Amino acid sequence: MMMNDQADKLREMALNVKQQIENELINELKLTRVIVISSGKGGVGKSTLALNISLSLCNRGKKVILMDADLGMANIDIMLGLTPQYNINHMLQGQKSLKDIIITGPQGMAVIPGGSGMAELANLTTSELKKIMIELGKLDGEYDYMVIDTGAGISRNVLTFLLAADDVVIVTTPEPTALTDAYGVVKAIARQSASKSIYLVVNRVNENAEGIMVAEKFKLVCSKFLNLDIKILGHVVNESMVGAGIRNQQAFIQMFPGNIAAKNINNIANNLMNTDFKSGANSGTSSGGIRKFFRRVVGLAK
Repeated sequence: MMMNDQADKLREMALNVKQQIENELINELKLTRVIVISSGKGGVGKSTLALNISLSLCNRGKKVILMDADLGMANIDIMLGLTPQYNINHMLQGQKSLKDIIITGPQGMAVIPGGSGMAELANLTTSELKKIMIELGKLDGEYDYMVIDTGAGISRNVLTFLLAADDVVIVTTPEPTALTDAYGVVKAIARQSASKSIYLVVNRVNENAEGIMVAEKFKLVCSKFLNLDIKILGHVVNESMVGAGIRNQQAFIQMFPGNIAAKNINNIANNLMNTDFKSGANSGTSSGGIRKFFRRVVGLAK
């Protein structure tokens, strides 16, 4: 009887060890999907969309970290009414670790504040980018998504982030100037990387029909003149509640979850989650992860 008990305990221990090894392997293989959000010009609502899309993903049970990489004019923390004690600059100077500067936003969303108005951060050196890469690489697998809100336009740093990403989301509005500048960003990416997955969001449309029409026209132009297949993520209707959210320093999908704009955001988040990747799977993770993304950033910066 005693021999049987010992055999059972040994089998149980062996199963536990096996399960532990399998869990560790799964965690090592899990990669964080990196999504970079940008625009051709400022003032099109890029940061507002980055914030609300991130929260919509959180509402779907995903672990999300939002990085404010609009390094010269960071404002995600202000939009949430948060007052971070530290930012990326403290990490670069060796005063704080990455874990020290991460703050917690609504729905458990993690935020890496950029440091508003610190112009020196807009021109990071290769060594500084490498320092960020090493620190951020430690987060790979801890989160399902890293959403990176970059600056507008095609400055050196912005283009570096866009070219390093597997998934790029370009935000525009229906105005001709915004569409022209958005096309300029897509063209700059296409010149150096024809295999990039580029997605489009049309913000501040008057109605759903306008959003669909503008997106389809933009997609057609990119296909005809750049030979690029732009993927349409969706559009967001211009509602007064969006501005109310900004004034109240809250995400509008939290303040007004039933309005049309919130439903548009949720649709965009669903489309992101259901996107086909280069690996051919709908697994919710990218093929590269955080480490690979920042290795590319450093490589491109050189």
